[in-house]
Amino acid sequence: MRFNLSILIVVVALNACKTKPKNDAAEMYEASALSETMRTMVEFSKQAKANLAKGNAIDSIPEEIWQMAKATGTRGEHLESDFQTLAPPYLEALKGIERGDSQSYYYRKSIDACKACHSRYCGGPMAIINQLD
Repeated sequence: MRFNLSILIVVVALNACKTKPKNDAAEMYEASALSETMRTMVEFSKQAKANLAKGNAIDSIPEEIWQMAKATGTRGEHLESDFQTLAPPYLEALKGIERGDSQSYYYRKSIDACKACHSRYCGGPMAIINQLD
């Protein structure tokens, strides 16, 4: 009897160790509105860079990007005055692109604005931003 109980405990313990928790950190992560907007900005910038390289004009700017300064950030940075002063240069560069004024120049200005902001907030995306230059 004691032997059977020991075997049962070992089998239960081994099965418990093999069971993977259902809520690991990667599954629990939910991107903030600002993070999602910045992903859209990267996709837009990749396409814009490709268009400029081919000598084509940059297509329309996704509406979501215009709301960047109002999008809720992961750590509340969207509410900080520094963040609010770093967003307008990017949006001004987009206005230049939208007007069709030297789109290459304003595209570079938009990437410079990204670098300026990310040198202060969340430097992780700098490698991606540098590829857009």
